[in-house]
Amino acid sequence: MICKKCGREYEDDMPKCLWCDAPNESLSSQDGDDASTADSEAQEEAYSESLKKLVDPELERAFDDNVRRGKSAISWTKFQIVLNILFFFVGVKTFGAFQNYQVGTTVSEEVKSALGTIFLLLLFTAIPFCVFIGKNWLWVYHAHKEQSKFTETFFAPWGAVICYYIPVVNYFVFKALLENQGNTLKLLGIKVKTESNKLLTWFFIFNIATPIFNYLTCKSLNTPILFISTILWIILTVLGIKLIKAATANEQAVHDQLENNRINKKVEEIIAQREAV
Repeated sequence: MICKKCGREYEDDMPKCLWCDAPNESLSSQDGDDASTADSEAQEEAYSESLKKLVDPELERAFDDNVRRGKSAISWTKFQIVLNILFFFVGVKTFGAFQNYQVGTTVSEEVKSALGTIFLLLLFTAIPFCVFIGKNWLWVYHAHKEQSKFTETFFAPWGAVICYYIPVVNYFVFKALLENQGNTLKLLGIKVKTESNKLLTWFFIFNIATPIFNYLTCKSLNTPILFISTILWIILTVLGIKLIKAATANEQAVHDQLENNRINKKVEEIIAQREAV
């Protein structure tokens, strides 16, 4: 080590210069970094301990409400699967009429009947579809909103809502939510399940394949492609349901922890009052 003050050389591990007693700056900065790291770890540990004892009835109620929203979203999503299967059978019945139709020719009764059938189906499924969309939006909005009270989130609540039904992008909505929930559970000392990682991988794969076959179906009006598209959509939707279940299970775990903290605090207060008497 060369002393910056007197220019003489001394051992690197010495706390100060042998000749002029100038402090060894490299050791000083290292000590400062170690102290900073120790302070950071201490703060993180203190934050974790405070979370483990957190009592917040309003937050507890918010998590409980969103667990209910998640269950409702799952129910309506399952109903949407049934409607999609119904759409498949209607599509099989009507695609033949459109394949035989040529632009510029007179519209046949078969085509008119097919159009009428599709119109009635869309009319029948319009309200359930809107409810399905709304229920999922409502759940994902509050899921990210409540999670942001514990950790920083990549998606703002409204950002998650906007991206929720965009293919591939919604994979990152789920990924960010589950990762943040996992970090929160670790801070609370709750065991984190890793099953969601595999679900996310499959969700990503089917998120790519399903829109491709949907496009091919619209382009060709081919029954086999429609069948594949329907199967892919059902699998993708089932994976989405499982991801919602995983996220709501995490929310339930946080709610249970907050509920236990509230009960324990109440018990401690009662014991303290009795001891005071």
